[in-house]
Amino acid sequence: MRKLFDMELEQTSDLLIENTCRGDLLISPAGEGSFSGDRMKGRILPVGASTTYTPSEGVNIIYAPVLLKTDDGAELFMQIDAYLHLAQELEEKLLAGEAVSSEEYYYKGTARFDVGSSEYKWLENRLFVCEGAIDSWQALRFSVYEV
Repeated sequence: MRKLFDMELEQTSDLLIENTCRGDLLISPAGEGSFSGDRMKGRILPVGASTTYTPSEGVNIIYAPVLLKTDDGAELFMQIDAYLHLAQELEEKLLAGEAVSSEEYYYKGTARFDVGSSEYKWLENRLFVCEGAIDSWQALRFSVYEV
């Protein structure tokens, strides 16, 4: 695997809809952020919202659309589909502002791209996986790797 980039993403006020047929639904409006790697870097635009379904305690299924704008002006749409398994006691620590090591929970997924720019068109023809880390509920980090 080869690292594509690291990204940091801010989240703002969430909206919780409880007891849907797929579990509790958390809607998180997109915040700003940045991404950087050897092959590309830029910023994350605050467009859209991610959704997290929690069908049972500690189980989170995440769909996160992200709009990237590279430093050379290309706009890239990235869709992250991830799975977060986070024990209740660790979630309580994060909510209390305490640090939790990413080794204590499972936060992995896939990423795919839709690209118009010919310079980045290759992204549409590769497989990518990602690994997430939670600094706080307002600051998330992801590392994206080409497989």
